[in-house]
Amino acid sequence: MWKPIATAVALVIVGGAVFGQVPQLAQQVQSRFGALSVGDDTVLHFRGHRLQPSIKGGYSLNLGRPFRVGQSDVVLVTNNGGTACPYLYYFVTLSESGAQATHSFGTCNAVISVKQQGESITLAMHGYRGPFEPEEERTKAARETHTFVFHDGVVKETAGL
Repeated sequence: MWKPIATAVALVIVGGAVFGQVPQLAQQVQSRFGALSVGDDTVLHFRGHRLQPSIKGGYSLNLGRPFRVGQSDVVLVTNNGGTACPYLYYFVTLSESGAQATHSFGTCNAVISVKQQGESITLAMHGYRGPFEPEEERTKAARETHTFVFHDGVVKETAGL
């Protein structure tokens, strides 16, 4: 009796892992201007409509808490991708007139700190070289710290080591 059930459960688990078909949970963040959400298709929506240009996640999109920046709310969006580049980021500025996203940015590594300083938001992350790169390059990249500053709708990488 238990063997067919155990076999079915194992097939579901293995099948999901083999095909990378982990379902995306609906995610939503409420701002002063409406909801920013991730649809079942891993596409970013504001007030129920796709952002233009569209932002589609790799495996998933994660939404951070809104920052108040002047008359706008700003949300850090993490695009969780694959092995070659696990993480890319966007800032999405939300206002009464709509939503505007930056271009994707980052080193492909996870963020180690996020701080708001006045009208700017600063992110720090280590460098990244994928698992198919030489070990020496991966070690060197992991020692580097990269800093990105979002200010006035634009993201710039600051010099760092």
